Amino acid sequence: MTSEESIPAKSRNPENYTFLDKEALAKYTTDTGKILPRKYTGLTPMQQRKVSKLIKKARHMQLVRCFASCKSSLLNGSLAVLPTETVYGLAGFGTNRSTVKKIFALKGRPSRNPLIMHVLNIREAQCISHFTASASKVAEAFWPGPLTLVLPKRKIVPNEVTAGLNTVAIRSPSHPLFRKMLREVKLPLAAPSANRSNQISPTSAVEVLDEFGDECPPILDGGCCEIGLESTVLDLSTEIPRVLRLGPISSREIELILNRRVLASTQILELDEKSSKSPGNSFKHYAPQTPVILHQNVHLLKVSKKISPKDVIIVPFENEIPLLENKGMQVLSFSSSISHWEIAKNLYSKLRQADKMNASSMHLALIQGEEGITKAINDRLIRASAQNPITF
Repeated sequence: MTSEESIPAKSRNPENYTFLDKEALAKYTTDTGKILPRKYTGLTPMQQRKVSKLIKKARHMQLVRCFASCKSSLLNGSLAVLPTETVYGLAGFGTNRSTVKKIFALKGRPSRNPLIMHVLNIREAQCISHFTASASKVAEAFWPGPLTLVLPKRKIVPNEVTAGLNTVAIRSPSHPLFRKMLREVKLPLAAPSANRSNQISPTSAVEVLDEFGDECPPILDGGCCEIGLESTVLDLSTEIPRVLRLGPISSREIELILNRRVLASTQILELDEKSSKSPGNSFKHYAPQTPVILHQNVHLLKVSKKISPKDVIIVPFENEIPLLENKGMQVLSFSSSISHWEIAKNLYSKLRQADKMNASSMHLALIQGEEGITKAINDRLIRASAQNPITF
């Protein structure tokens, strides 16, 4: 139930500010409850402010109800979907074997693919891992935030979480709703992305519902994810630190904190062969249902002879759309500006949008640049297109 639907529809009269139905609210407000210009609403500024306050109050009450429902589900040993700054997570108590098995079952996730444990702070991380001096340094610098640390685990962590390995992946998320849940349930939460295994990660509550349908656990809607890509995974369980999964925090940023070299793993594992210390490392991952063809750059995409009118194209930036549209192509873009961070934020939602266009193929191009976030974006694009080689 949305917050709009939680307001009784007793009157369609705009003079009656106490009761407005879903259609009326759509006319008088934006989805964030901000006041629209009068030309769109027909209301005076004072009337708009009253409607806006009602919307915000209704949304707050709905959020309270959703939080309580998710908390109850977790405390009963079941699952809940929670927002993070990276992607939405399918959460359950990570120290409860039966709950962890529910996560794997709903996702259809291979047992050899480990889960990330989510904690509030370093003190909680120390309860489930052997926290090293290097771990303390990077955690103090980047937690809460999109950095996962792989460390030797303690016995309290079930083997189901770690894919049978003696290491555990741990992160402290920054999203306020996830942190509030951690404070209230007082136990670490295992929370992989809230989607079927190897499919596109969700960055909004609606996408999670689309993914799981009637099987969906209760969802805590925290809006669209701020970053939109999964966390960087840093292995500190060996002598030399190594990035196992590229993400929002770059190797260079970590090197500056540790004052030493950090290796970047280029190995791609097939998880049916052996376990990985980090999730997100399978050859095919983050993949749409539509076959993806990845081009080496935008120029080669634009001149490609392999694109038909039945295909859909996603270019990095909006200003690249007109040339292709003029050729009769279906074209989307990841960013309305020239921001690689905006590409990251919109990456999965645009892939989902294109996947619903019933195209024969989806054409993408690697993003040019040396930024850490750019490398993470390209990593996701390569895995999404794993069934096809890069077109040069």
